[in-house]
Amino acid sequence: MSLHTHEILAAAAREEPDVSAEIDMMLAHMPAWAAAADADGAAPDAMWAMLPARTLNRLNIPPALGGLAMTATATRRAIVFERAGRICAALPLSLPGPGLSMPPVAALGTPEQISRYAAAFTGSKHTIWGAFAITEPRGGSDATGLRTHAVADGDDYVINGEKCFITNGDRAEHIVVFATIAPEKGRFGIRAFLVESSNPGFAVERCEDMLGLRAARLAALRFTDCRVHKTAMLGHTGRRGPFIDAFAGALSAWDYMRPALAAAFNGAALGAIAHAQTLLTRTQRHDLAALRGRVQAAQLIALKAAWLYDRGERASTAASIAKAYASSLATQVAAALSAMLPGEMLRPGSAIEKFCRDAKGFDILEGTGDMQRLMIARGRETVRRGHP
Repeated sequence: MSLHTHEILAAAAREEPDVSAEIDMMLAHMPAWAAAADADGAAPDAMWAMLPARTLNRLNIPPALGGLAMTATATRRAIVFERAGRICAALPLSLPGPGLSMPPVAALGTPEQISRYAAAFTGSKHTIWGAFAITEPRGGSDATGLRTHAVADGDDYVINGEKCFITNGDRAEHIVVFATIAPEKGRFGIRAFLVESSNPGFAVERCEDMLGLRAARLAALRFTDCRVHKTAMLGHTGRRGPFIDAFAGALSAWDYMRPALAAAFNGAALGAIAHAQTLLTRTQRHDLAALRGRVQAAQLIALKAAWLYDRGERASTAASIAKAYASSLATQVAAALSAMLPGEMLRPGSAIEKFCRDAKGFDILEGTGDMQRLMIARGRETVRRGHP
């Protein structure tokens, strides 16, 4: 696996050698920022000052729209996230660029909307963030039961509602907001809207004071009579056309991001194991070998999910398996390391204590472990029905 991943990154480096060197430099400096980012609940400005805004803003944008070769595929993203996760799993989540908001735009938007959205990032001279807003305070894990609603009013839609746990929500200038235009239709009443942070009626209520993954800055957002033009609806053409299944855009975003998240979690576990090895005796280190092997296996699962996504195949079940297994395994690694090194676990800010706190968040981020296991079971049921 190691040789193969090095070959993949080497291919990306040949396509954009300057960008590859810039990302290597940022990763080299990340260890100095991780502790401060965790303590302050935000990545330091020095992290963004190190790389050109043009490089940071193009993360997770398709190359055809001006994006980076280094993150052009799900497989490459998973490898980069694993490298960054070894240092701090929250820092790659805090990076500028459209992040999780790009997949629904690419899946649902008109050609003009897709081009304009990508250009907002590639054409910016300062670091800029996007956000994906679907989770709600009273929605639990049922993303189809949205209470945020959008009501047509002339040439506009008026959005009212709340969103919570939105990664980079407080600093995003462009937000893809999921709202219902017909609650009685459930999933099929959901639409996605492009909302600017400058829109009247949009407000950041707070950033959560989190136990772990603190640099990701999960925010609560509120929309109060937030008015957007009808052309802000993704896929809207102004005339009757194909049925818009906006929830499919959300599914596309999760399939896109979950392999990379799983890879970041695996990287965090490998980083914690490597740090623990420096603190243990030779006899105690023997127990770490089995943990390391399991995490390396989890990374292969994440890479397979990314590979399926890159091939254009149905990757939902594989992505759920990768995310569920990585987060569960990270929790087990955290328990094992805290038992081996109880003093480190009790020392605030230590690498082991931080990893144990972060691991609690892995199970919740982008779909709880229980929801992933439910999706895995339903995926297998579908296979059995279709292929007896």
